Amino acid sequence: MPEDNLRVELTAAALEIRQLAEQSNQRFVFAESCTSGLAASWIGSQPGISEYFCGSHVSYRNDSKRRWLQVSPEDLEAVGAVSPAVALQMAQGALSQTPEAKVAVSITGHLGPEAPDGLDGVIYIGVAIRLDADLEAAYHRLVIPPATRATRQEMATLAMLRVVQRTLQLIIAVEEVCNRNQRSSVIGARQVENVLSGSFNPLHAGHLEMAEFASQTLEGNVHFELSVENVDKPELNRSACVKRILPIYLAHDVVLTRAPTFRQKAELLGRVCFLVGVDTIGRIAETRYYTDPSDRDAAFQEMSDWKVCFLVFGRTMDASFSTSTEDQPQFTQLEDMELPDSLIQICKGVGEDQFRQDVSSRDLR
Repeated sequence: MPEDNLRVELTAAALEIRQLAEQSNQRFVFAESCTSGLAASWIGSQPGISEYFCGSHVSYRNDSKRRWLQVSPEDLEAVGAVSPAVALQMAQGALSQTPEAKVAVSITGHLGPEAPDGLDGVIYIGVAIRLDADLEAAYHRLVIPPATRATRQEMATLAMLRVVQRTLQLIIAVEEVCNRNQRSSVIGARQVENVLSGSFNPLHAGHLEMAEFASQTLEGNVHFELSVENVDKPELNRSACVKRILPIYLAHDVVLTRAPTFRQKAELLGRVCFLVGVDTIGRIAETRYYTDPSDRDAAFQEMSDWKVCFLVFGRTMDASFSTSTEDQPQFTQLEDMELPDSLIQICKGVGEDQFRQDVSSRDLR
């Protein structure tokens, strides 16, 4: 990216962060290593930002990270300063020492010259969010392309500011939907085209690989969708929403909704393709989720009229659609299911030779 364009992007990011901070009424703090305070400088250029920006801990050397941010000396020795563990501890340390802040974002990386093998341009960005008495954290890994050191610092700064933006979007989305001010709120790309719905309790390799498969075979982005309401489970509170979205939102777009059924999701999101396991498509066909069989058929017709489709992935499951691997259930594909014709017509199966991942959230809990 040309330097002039890069600085335009940095200015725009800083402006949007000020606007998002005002909208969310949230204070935040930084912990910077490889950017050496550059993120704080760009944020500080915004008038009135002192109401929300608490400051930045510029901890360049390991001893400063240890003394100022309580980063573990054992981790600094064992995995090095450029690592997920250190990025997380930098964010957590900054937030712990800043009681008025709800969010901390950290950055550590090797921007050259003479970076260790395999680490040239590698940065880790950490996020810590205060939830009541607890701190929840996540990290994101990126590689900055070759450039001058000064340009790389600006690129790393822009990456850090992008994370601040998404984190404030996350807080706003949770507040809007949990307070019932909005039925949905998006973190990331505004246009929603392909949707992977789930409870993500926890997020696992199967979710990520389904999204990757869809991104390669379908047009458009993939959004992970989490509904605050669920037909079979209690409503999620704010803390639960943040905890479940945290492992997702830094690398993927997210939509938070109040749409417990796929009929409601389709009505809300419009013409989308839902990525589902065969266990989910089996539940969608169950009449217990509708007032009667004719209501179920009407729901499928509505989704067809809205140009909604389902991309259905095979799963190991039993007759009750349980995907736990404890009883070694059989691998089942769309073609093995007995479903209403009106539902089959809006489904497309993914063959076992194309995709198979047997991990289950139930087994991981």
